[in-house]
Amino acid sequence: MENSKVVAKVLYNMYQDRFRCPMDEMKMHKLMYFAQRESLMYDKEPLFEESFYGWKYGPVLKSVRSQFMTPQPYADVREDVSSETKKLLSEVLERYGTVSSWKLSSLSHDELSWKRARQGLKAHDNGDVELSMNAMRLDATRELAARKMQLS
Repeated sequence: MENSKVVAKVLYNMYQDRFRCPMDEMKMHKLMYFAQRESLMYDKEPLFEESFYGWKYGPVLKSVRSQFMTPQPYADVREDVSSETKKLLSEVLERYGTVSSWKLSSLSHDELSWKRARQGLKAHDNGDVELSMNAMRLDATRELAARKMQLS
């Protein structure tokens, strides 16, 4: 299992290399969510251990939030992930990298894991409820089935 901050740094750098621009914080949270879901879809295991929280604009990782509060995000984080992780992140960027941050936020609002974490909250509340890994596994199963349907 990878360290979430290291995965985020690699994803951040891959995004900058591919699109020649920095990634905004909202997009980073959503791409990390979709990377975790892809790992659950194909490897049946989480990519990293850190939990997401159901904030108003979608899933959020507190470690990513704290990095974006610094002048140079990820400057103090080493960049060392497996080749399999780099491949997965490349696939996530291929599928979602050109999608706007707001559209990614909207897509994340369709996820059962996010909806469950938001139960009882008002739309403007950030919330502090972790997304359930079991619900994320259901999201992964649902997405995999939807993709298989598209191929047939």
